[in-house]
Amino acid sequence: MRFPPFPEPRSSSGVSGGPIIALAALVAGAVALTVIAVLGGGWPDWWLPAGLALVTVVASVALWGGFVRPARRFAAAMARMAAEDRVDLVPRARIAEFDSIAVALYRFRRIRPGRRSARPRRRFPLATAPCLVAGLVLAWALPAAVATVGGVEARTDVVVRDAGANAAAEAADLHGALRGGLEAVERAAALPTGAAVADPATTAAQVLEEQPLFRSAAVVDASGRPVATAGAPAGAEFEVPPGGPRVVQANTAGSEPIVRASAPMWDGTSAVVAEFDPRALNAVIRGPGGHTRVVDEQRATVLDDSGYTAFAPLDDPALGALAAAAAGGPPVVDTPDEGRVAAAQRVAPPGTATDLGWVLVEDQGVVAAAFAGDGNRRASLVAIVAAAFVACGALLWTAVTVIAPARRLVRHAELLATGEPVAPLAPQRLDEIGTSVEATNRLAAVRTVSPKVVAAEVRGVRRPHVQTPRAVAGT
Repeated sequence: MRFPPFPEPRSSSGVSGGPIIALAALVAGAVALTVIAVLGGGWPDWWLPAGLALVTVVASVALWGGFVRPARRFAAAMARMAAEDRVDLVPRARIAEFDSIAVALYRFRRIRPGRRSARPRRRFPLATAPCLVAGLVLAWALPAAVATVGGVEARTDVVVRDAGANAAAEAADLHGALRGGLEAVERAAALPTGAAVADPATTAAQVLEEQPLFRSAAVVDASGRPVATAGAPAGAEFEVPPGGPRVVQANTAGSEPIVRASAPMWDGTSAVVAEFDPRALNAVIRGPGGHTRVVDEQRATVLDDSGYTAFAPLDDPALGALAAAAAGGPPVVDTPDEGRVAAAQRVAPPGTATDLGWVLVEDQGVVAAAFAGDGNRRASLVAIVAAAFVACGALLWTAVTVIAPARRLVRHAELLATGEPVAPLAPQRLDEIGTSVEATNRLAAVRTVSPKVVAAEVRGVRRPHVQTPRAVAGT
């Protein structure tokens, strides 16, 4: 028989790919924390980048000494074994999986290991080094994250000021969204200058296309009967409010609030009505602050950035008092109890076309608010979480692509040692473990071939065909 050329590993990194990614993530995290510490002034403390640098050094020693190099040595020994058909070239190993494969191959060839293959004093699973590194990374990351978040200094005056500013900004964003929707409806309802008058269906479609906050639009007659509609079905019957363009809340009960912008058309007999999407309005108030909600004049919840039941009453007495005060006066910021700060702001000025009587209420913990206002700590937390996540993810990928195939090879070799016919094992990747799998398949394939023929073939020497005397006599 003739053996095909033995395949070389085609993976540029081999079994070291995952460890390299993990170490690169740790190095990047240490560099990022160092930069933040130098430029930020105050946080992080130097023990964070220094600790991560130490973890990186220990991880590189453990992964290369206890994972990458043993795998490469074992693959080289298995390749020599396949090339020379000598199982004794595969030594016993301290890595449990590699040692089990070597022992199974000795049993498969019915040979006893020599002095060079004496049993090691102690064996370790191939997963020992990756698990050790993952444990070190988590042992550093968890205290670092706790110190970053929990060590923030909460200055009440600064937190109260920032809470008021956040509530004012979110109320202004929501008011701008309502005003923008009303302006889109007014433009559609106005008489076009120098252009053809569009039909009602085209007008409704144009309103829906121009303003993404709307979920439906319609042109209705004076009685509120739809002439043309576009988008989702209306949530309730249309009713055109008197007094010109304005935004109205069409219900005070139901599964969701119905908020509409309407404007009379240029012909004086019809109107354009568009319905806001509550989910889109919720996205407008979803900011970096704490829990934000919007209540109507009955102090019922109409919007909430964290999920809610529509028109649920604002049952927190402290927040209800803040909302009542803000509805009839200037914005209000207070600390209703220890460890919490709340702010209330009227969404639209009273008497305007977009005034619905809504009040935006935001509350959050003092520590959370202080952390949200500390850019250095937020950046540090991102660096900590990213470094730990990528490093542990790379090690998990290594377990799937290297350790699991190695254990499958152990089971395959042990089945071969029992003498039962076993189908060849397919390499998962052409790395060091794939080389070992292919070498094992070669060894199993030549078991029934004469040793002299195997030795001649693997050295590239063709044995001449010689007829035996019995064969000659048979002819």
